[in-house]
Amino acid sequence: MRTENGAVSTVAGSGGRRRHGGSARRILAALAAAVAVAGCDGLAGAPQPVAFPPSAAAALHNPAATFTVGVFPTGAASVRVGDTVGFTLYSSAAGYGQVYLLNTSGRVVALAENLPVAAGERAAFPAPGAGFVLRASPPAGVERVLFLVTRAPFAGFAGSAVGPAMLAGSADTFVGRLAAAAAALPGGSWAAAETRVEIAAGI
Repeated sequence: MRTENGAVSTVAGSGGRRRHGGSARRILAALAAAVAVAGCDGLAGAPQPVAFPPSAAAALHNPAATFTVGVFPTGAASVRVGDTVGFTLYSSAAGYGQVYLLNTSGRVVALAENLPVAAGERAAFPAPGAGFVLRASPPAGVERVLFLVTRAPFAGFAGSAVGPAMLAGSADTFVGRLAAAAAALPGGSWAAAETRVEIAAGI
């Protein structure tokens, strides 16, 4: 996936960060990710839980959670290289959202950390006016998007940047670090959802 910001377009493989309130011309992180969200129910009714892939289910499931969260596709369930990508985020409780993308090359992109989340509302991501869009880019493959909501601000992994930001280390290592950070929070104060994403090669 690559981010596009006004006249600036970065290509997968470079790094960078965007801060909330930053200039619309700021170069954003290039995201080595592909995005087509699959396996989610439509948004006509109440949001449904999103199943965790086996590799993350044990680490990110919180049986003590006192609220529910979900991440859903904004558009089509599959996309090709060049298509614009978006998500709908949902939480039954107000809090702070963390959105992470785990790509097929084993890297992690923090798309957002400490994003304000309103209770019971569906929020578009990226939000209108965010200053960037997400666009599918090579390589093709299946990837994952993690959505963690915490009741209190989260220490996070991208420093002072809100996102997007390429994180150091592998996706497998990151899932363990994220699970450990969440487990250190009060039991009912966080909940997470995950969806698989897929990108097909362009025609």
